[in-house]
Amino acid sequence: MKLKGRIAVVTGASRGIGWEIALGFADEGADLAVCARDVARLKRLVEEIEHRHRRAIAVPSDVSSEADVQQLVDRTVAAYGRIDVLCNNAGIIHRGTVDELEPDKWDEVIAVNVRGPFLCSRAVLRHMKRQNYGRIVDVSSGSSVNCSPGYAAYSASKAALNALNRTVANEVAGYNILVNAMSPGFLKTDMNPAGTRPAVDAVPTAVHLASLPDDGPTGRFFRFFKDIEVLPDLSGFDWKQ
Repeated sequence: MKLKGRIAVVTGASRGIGWEIALGFADEGADLAVCARDVARLKRLVEEIEHRHRRAIAVPSDVSSEADVQQLVDRTVAAYGRIDVLCNNAGIIHRGTVDELEPDKWDEVIAVNVRGPFLCSRAVLRHMKRQNYGRIVDVSSGSSVNCSPGYAAYSASKAALNALNRTVANEVAGYNILVNAMSPGFLKTDMNPAGTRPAVDAVPTAVHLASLPDDGPTGRFFRFFKDIEVLPDLSGFDWKQ
């Protein structure tokens, strides 16, 4: 099993892609802490994980809340002693063109889709750096580069997540922590009822990135198993000129 003995945190785990990734991690041997705002569904997910003979705790959380995120991390470490994998999956969509979208809807998308991964990564990195091991999987989207009309907030939030992902990867390169983003594909979920593939199709990529060897890629963007260049390598460019 690819994640045997690992401790994983999955956000936005109460349904859809997060639910399937949590179960996929359990099937690969991980014990889990799962978070979302839907308490009843989190309890059901814990039962499903325990039926797979893995341990799980449910920590109801709003990932845009610093206090909630800290509680999530503290309870995970108290239960398991460590955190090996973080999957930043929690996300929301508010549709609308720029001239139609209400600013509070924009703020909500940015809070969950960007502030959430920032807070979660910030909180777990202290533990990952101390143990000199970690894998962070950010669930991004093709919308970060497609930029379809009517998805201004969502596209901008996922583009920001890609930039955050690359930055974190560069910052922790010396700690055996690998940080990658993934587009799960055009999957059918409550948030995307028009999807053409089942949510479970996100699992193989998530498991792969969560179980990368020490010499694996970092700061990259994957759609399924294809590494896509969404942020060019400009390390040789002199920005001071």
